[in-house]
Amino acid sequence: MTKPTSMMIIDFETRSRCDLKTAGTDKYAADPSTAVLCMGWMRDGDRRPEVWLPPHGAPDDSLRWMLADDNCLIAAHNARFDQLIYEYVMVNDHGFPPIKRDRWYCTSAQARLNGLPANLDDATRAINAKHKKSHRGSQLIKQLSIPDKLTGNFNNDPNLLQEMYSYCAQDVRATSDLINNTRRMSEVEHSDWLTSERVNDRGVLIDTDLAGLCVEYAAVERDAINAELNALTNGEVDRYTQGERIKTWALTMQGGSLGPLKTYMTIIKDGVEKISLDKNIRSQILADADAGELDLDDRVYNVFAALDDGNKSSVSKYKTMLARAEDDGRVRGSFVYAGCQTVRFSSRGLQLHNMRRDALSASDAVMTKDMMTQGFQLSDVMTQLAQLLRPTLIPEEGHVFVAGDWSSVESRGLAYLAEDPVADTKLKAFKRGDDMYLRAAEDIGRRGERQLGKVIELSMGYGGGVGAFKAMGRNYGINLPDAEINAHKNAWRRANSWAPDFWARLEKQAKWAINHPGKKAKVSRGIVYLFAPDLMGGTLLCELPNGTLLSYPQARIEDQQITAMKAAYGMAADATEWPRYKLWGGLLAENVTQAFCAALLRNALSQVSAVMHVHDEVVLEVPFAEAQQCADQLQLIMETPPSWAVGLPLEAVPQILTRYGKG
Repeated sequence: MTKPTSMMIIDFETRSRCDLKTAGTDKYAADPSTAVLCMGWMRDGDRRPEVWLPPHGAPDDSLRWMLADDNCLIAAHNARFDQLIYEYVMVNDHGFPPIKRDRWYCTSAQARLNGLPANLDDATRAINAKHKKSHRGSQLIKQLSIPDKLTGNFNNDPNLLQEMYSYCAQDVRATSDLINNTRRMSEVEHSDWLTSERVNDRGVLIDTDLAGLCVEYAAVERDAINAELNALTNGEVDRYTQGERIKTWALTMQGGSLGPLKTYMTIIKDGVEKISLDKNIRSQILADADAGELDLDDRVYNVFAALDDGNKSSVSKYKTMLARAEDDGRVRGSFVYAGCQTVRFSSRGLQLHNMRRDALSASDAVMTKDMMTQGFQLSDVMTQLAQLLRPTLIPEEGHVFVAGDWSSVESRGLAYLAEDPVADTKLKAFKRGDDMYLRAAEDIGRRGERQLGKVIELSMGYGGGVGAFKAMGRNYGINLPDAEINAHKNAWRRANSWAPDFWARLEKQAKWAINHPGKKAKVSRGIVYLFAPDLMGGTLLCELPNGTLLSYPQARIEDQQITAMKAAYGMAADATEWPRYKLWGGLLAENVTQAFCAALLRNALSQVSAVMHVHDEVVLEVPFAEAQQCADQLQLIMETPPSWAVGLPLEAVPQILTRYGKG
């Protein structure tokens, strides 16, 4: 394809009997009831948008020429939606010309790459665009795009429809402002986005029979959990979702504000003291009660344990699987390119990045499914349902999954990026195949304690201390006194002196770049900071070895500390300015390392036909007869560093799976 030389912006307003939020974009667009109310469009650079209406029929010659021009990119905010609406409705129902997939361009991805919120409303507010998204849109959508619950009819009020057309035009203007006031995607970034969309197009197959059984079993179990809570609290709590009631009841049972439980449940958030009973706090309370360090009333213990069971998110995922599975049983559109500030992928809808790792094996999953089909009672239902999540993802008949997962890729990436002689010894240990968690344990004088070494290694690389160790330790059942954690931290830093030095160099060079706008501040391995004073109120850019750019909008130095606008996370409706956050050495190291590893993943995805990817894992769906050959090819691709990472030791031994999860 010739490099595009122009851009056209489009936006659709639609209506359907299919619920977009429940079914997801792909299923919504394919639904026969989905129709276009209007299409707003304009050439990039034009002053005013046009609005096409269905009564107009096929496009006129000038619009048709632009839509058919291979040298013109088609830009839209959350472009997957507009692309699918165009393909399913505009081409099939209104005679519009097909558009090649590689001509689509997503302005939401552009916003995310600029460190801005993904949605058009927040993104245009963050850059103080001349044209912002109208808040009237959500009301118009409720009035015009969703059928009446009683009659099943759509509202065709001409005045409201006229408002909708104006709203659509305003969205096109806002999108244009976003495009022209932020950094556009580079060719490499656009190519990476297209690769991500190809993964979304393939989708992953769901065992819908198993998902349906899990929903049925969960309903019975949750009814039992609610009955148990009612009995334990003498009727003060009758549903596991009544968080405030549970906190009040538990504190009362344990001595109120003077009791020891309040200390566990008290957190400081944004400078304000709050009472919390989140998953991590409950876990700590139950662990200390088991260890005899907290005298916890038996009823409170059992309520907290029941609350853990009730709040397992697996049931909602099964419902999402069933709601989003298309006619062929596949769920599509689950991945978001640059969904995180470090240009890592995130997952939406099915949330494939958030599934319990200790899954049942394929054989155990099949056996459990058979038991459920026959109506047998399961022990610890909620835990088993959580362990069945991954195995509910299946290859089509005659195929298997080939899954390759990088080993300790961030630890390797961090040491590689530091480009330090001391760090090189760690890279050599990786090349030899040393157990790095045992090595970390030796670094702190605790030879043979692999689990402790794992927590140290995973929590200390980005400047972490007591808090980071405790957060990581909870996942592995390790709880140590603060003084002991500090001693381990200091020992790890002495043994890995390259890491604190790397954090310091990153922060020093980032500050230098801000103080010297337009000049490059080099760190190591091709990491370069540059401050662009005219981009979004002054943006600190960090270029990585592969050309990836991290963006920190409105960066400045305050009291010798770098701060930046925390725009990617949105702003409260009642706030007067965007929140800010501090950029210190450890955070900068985390950002560059995660972005570097995300680039490795995108490089691998560009060479294979993946159906999904989960963090550092690539999953292919291949014919059974080709499984070993594909596994060998995937391992070669994942263990061969690209040209911008020569010398990086990588390890990724693939598994061949009949269901996703364990071999």
